[in-house]
Amino acid sequence: MALLCLAPGLAAAGSLKLTVVSAKIDAAKIGKPGAPRSGAHLSDLACLSLPGLRELPGACGSGAQPASSYPIDALVRVELGDQVIRTYPVPGTLTPRWDYSAIIDRSKLDTGDFANIVLYDYDATGTEKKLGDKLIKSRDLLKPGPHVISGVGPATITLRTDALSDSLPPRRYAFRVPADQQMADLARNAKTEGPGYLVIPVSEGESVDITASGKVQPNAKKYPERVAGPAGIPTITTKIQFNQPGFRGCPGCDHAALIAHIGTAGFVIGPKKQFTADHSGLLVLAINDLKVSDNAGGFDVQVTVTVPTTAAATKKKNSAADHAPAGMDARVVQQTIDAHGDELDACVLKEANPTGEVTLAFTISADGTPLGVIVEKSSPNLKGAGECMRQKALQWKFPPPRGVVSARYPLSFSPG
Repeated sequence: MALLCLAPGLAAAGSLKLTVVSAKIDAAKIGKPGAPRSGAHLSDLACLSLPGLRELPGACGSGAQPASSYPIDALVRVELGDQVIRTYPVPGTLTPRWDYSAIIDRSKLDTGDFANIVLYDYDATGTEKKLGDKLIKSRDLLKPGPHVISGVGPATITLRTDALSDSLPPRRYAFRVPADQQMADLARNAKTEGPGYLVIPVSEGESVDITASGKVQPNAKKYPERVAGPAGIPTITTKIQFNQPGFRGCPGCDHAALIAHIGTAGFVIGPKKQFTADHSGLLVLAINDLKVSDNAGGFDVQVTVTVPTTAAATKKKNSAADHAPAGMDARVVQQTIDAHGDELDACVLKEANPTGEVTLAFTISADGTPLGVIVEKSSPNLKGAGECMRQKALQWKFPPPRGVVSARYPLSFSPG
């Protein structure tokens, strides 16, 4: 992770786009890798919407390489006085590339102070290890173009500055989000411009306006009368949730609603949403449904991205948004458990009354093996099913997290 520490600026005097581009890390200067590394704590959905990661083979999901091949997971952090631009961990590479951009006031750089460039490694669950730093004059970053900063510990860091005009026109996109494809599959093959489904690059601080129309049938053959607009329809609680991981039980997270990811952040769009991007990355749109093979229809979306004339406030230093990322993406836990849905169903179907709730609590080791599974809660008629699930879950394998992590997962079961 690279850190850029800048003194507070004066009043806004125009905007710049500051991009953390990449790093070249000298392996000989790192020494022994230490703890095993793995990019698999990020789900496919997160990886596909992170800048720089869509072209990094084996970094995410089921295609991740063995943990021993990952010597460092680098991040970048940019401090502007009491404000922070924080990038994501780029897992398992000595040449991490972020392309992480933020819109800032040029006055943040137009001072007589120094900028401190710091390289970090995401070391363990919720922690980061400083690998090196270097002071430069903050005004040196005012000049448009690339800025190559060598001697940042074991790395050479590349930043880029782009001058922005107040008259810069908004970027406009219009395309269809089909209902019969998963978010990860849509993003994996998407373009950023032209005809067809798109993913949209956004920079931290840009304004995004989305409107959507159209209809989706989330089970067109069996229940053709169930039709959802972009706001979705009430979620039916069944044996296994069919909402996307990360979109279950939250306010507005209705079934078949229009949803989005930027980086590791997921949120509901619905028929209309305006927001300021607080993460740089690719805006990925899809519908809130895991089982897409029987879907029909889609949503037509209009997206406008505007560069602000005055830079938006970034994250506060030492705030919750400035904390090291969690050891395992919650969506990874959900995806792993969903993959074993048939085993869970089989446990419940042995019961005379297969209706109720079971909550499993996991302790997961650094290699992804469950160290322990307990039945935290179960309906009285599902106690036997809960024990059956616990025994099954002890045999599962999760993507390797950072260190030892804990997770809990509630399941609801109803007839049909």
